[in-house]
Amino acid sequence: MTRRRTAVGLAALVAAAVLLFAAWPRGDQSGALERGTQTALATAADFYITLPIEGVVEAARAAPIVSLVDDTEVVSVQTDGVHVEAGEVVMKLNPADARKEVDRLEDEVAEAEENARKSRAEGEKHVQNARSGLEKREEALELARVQSKAAVEKSQAEVAFLEKELDVARGQLEKRKRLFEERLLAITEVEAAEDDVRAKQFSLEAAKRSLERAESDAKTTTGLREMDVQKAKIELSQAQAGLEASVSSAKRELADKTLDLEEAQERLEGMEVKAPVAGMLLLGQIWEDGERPLRIGDQVWEGQRLANIIDPSEMWVLCHVDEADIEKVSAGQAAQVHVRALGGEPLAGKVKTVANLARQLSPFEGGVPGKKVFSAIIRLTTQEPRLRPGMGATVEIVLEHVKEGIAVPLEALVLDGEPYSVYVSVGDGFRQVSVTLLKRSNALAAIEGELDEGDSVILGVPPGQLVGAGEREAIP
Repeated sequence: MTRRRTAVGLAALVAAAVLLFAAWPRGDQSGALERGTQTALATAADFYITLPIEGVVEAARAAPIVSLVDDTEVVSVQTDGVHVEAGEVVMKLNPADARKEVDRLEDEVAEAEENARKSRAEGEKHVQNARSGLEKREEALELARVQSKAAVEKSQAEVAFLEKELDVARGQLEKRKRLFEERLLAITEVEAAEDDVRAKQFSLEAAKRSLERAESDAKTTTGLREMDVQKAKIELSQAQAGLEASVSSAKRELADKTLDLEEAQERLEGMEVKAPVAGMLLLGQIWEDGERPLRIGDQVWEGQRLANIIDPSEMWVLCHVDEADIEKVSAGQAAQVHVRALGGEPLAGKVKTVANLARQLSPFEGGVPGKKVFSAIIRLTTQEPRLRPGMGATVEIVLEHVKEGIAVPLEALVLDGEPYSVYVSVGDGFRQVSVTLLKRSNALAAIEGELDEGDSVILGVPPGQLVGAGEREAIP
């Protein structure tokens, strides 16, 4: 009996619950569904259509600092990112090896200077000896010329004297012959005169032969002395050339050693790495489980970039435009730059340059085989002191400014055949409105249709029981 009364009580409770559900107001149900649906307000169109491109922040002006020495270590370094003045020491390297090299080259330069002095002294000595020998030979030549001239003149005088003697003897002979013919002299006197003429002729011929020998001897002696002088001149020229050659060689060796010393001194001075210009210090990066700035104890080598001094007042974003989009991009276009590391408001910029030739990026640059891009530089017109080269950025190049129609979020457009639709909030439900798509960006759409600014539109497709049967597809 008790079980029957319990069953009847449960049945009455279920029936009361069903009647209560049936009497629940439908408008409250719709409000609950509406409250679970995201909406947005339609506004007057005033937005930009942009082309998003990934890029990297770079400094417009940077002064690199490279190591002048090989295989040394960092002994002190300034903090990465600080502002430095021109000439300020930003890093110090271990100078021990550079100091040894300077000491060694100083000794070699001193030795080269001594060699140059000795070479000049020896060369000048050879030149002086050759000059003295030339002077002696020139004196000998002059003496030979004087002696030869005297001998020739003596022989010439003797010949002239004998010629006169011969003429006198011949005159005496002719006179004696006439006297003999007149029988005034004996024949012996004529014969004696003839003998005298023959003797004078013989003496004259002998004197002439002596003159020829004197002239020949003078020519030979003078020629030999002249040859000695020419030889002495050649020896002097050779000594002078040898002096110039040895001095030049010593000078070259000294110049080479001096240049090596100057370079070593520069390297030693380079152990104190100084900023060439004022700006922000960005230390060089090395790989150690990822990239990190140089620090004390790190080894560096010649030619390694130790740091960059950048001018933070002008920064660029280097990006690459797909060849399919290159016709949309040109110099002078406005752009907005979102730097992920900074967050916050976007930075204003302009397209500075666009490359004329496409290229394929290497895999290290993030390139895809077969895909070509055009390099572009975006100049930032908004200054941001926190910017650093190497920061990743998204550039949105402004292609068009849309100011026509009503703007709604792109998610509010629903593809329901043709044309598009949006769902406008009306009371406890929603009204489907057919619209024409005018323009669209990555986030907004400009449309025309029977809706006004301030209307509340659904983001996506509303619950089906609020708008009637049929499935709806939101715009992707």
